[in-house]
Amino acid sequence: MNGISAWLLSIACVVILSVLAEFVLPEGQINKYTKVIFSFVILLVIILPLPKLFGKDFNFDKFFGSPDTSIQENYIYQVNINKLTALTDDLSHNIEDEGLLGVKISINADVLCEDMQIFGVCVDLREIEYGEKFGSKDIVKAKVKIGDIISKFDLLKDVKVEFKQ
Repeated sequence: MNGISAWLLSIACVVILSVLAEFVLPEGQINKYTKVIFSFVILLVIILPLPKLFGKDFNFDKFFGSPDTSIQENYIYQVNINKLTALTDDLSHNIEDEGLLGVKISINADVLCEDMQIFGVCVDLREIEYGEKFGSKDIVKAKVKIGDIISKFDLLKDVKVEFKQ
């Protein structure tokens, strides 16, 4: 009987608090919002003990998330970081294979969502060195060649490429 009386007392307290809040707050939008909030609180106070009364173990983690979601987010983040690292390494190797050395690549992407979105590629040409394989020391030719290499990757086809000199 002690549990039922505590339950009824908590319902009464929440109702009294909602009535006091209605008197204290001025008429308007805030009063409407507080009525809605207190209605939800009263509903929760009424509903929460019911599963215990019926002997059922009710788990709220199904509705409000669990620690597993943070593990999944960390996993997605790490997978996307690994993809970006591999993509950057592949780009760098392909550029070096063409005889352009010292080119630094950075990829701007959203690594927190499942389907990683790539926004842009930044190519740093400030320390570029021209190998024998490339031939000329023409920066315009180098930009065109790097652009061609980047466009060969499916993930980077329609991505904006920015060059820093």
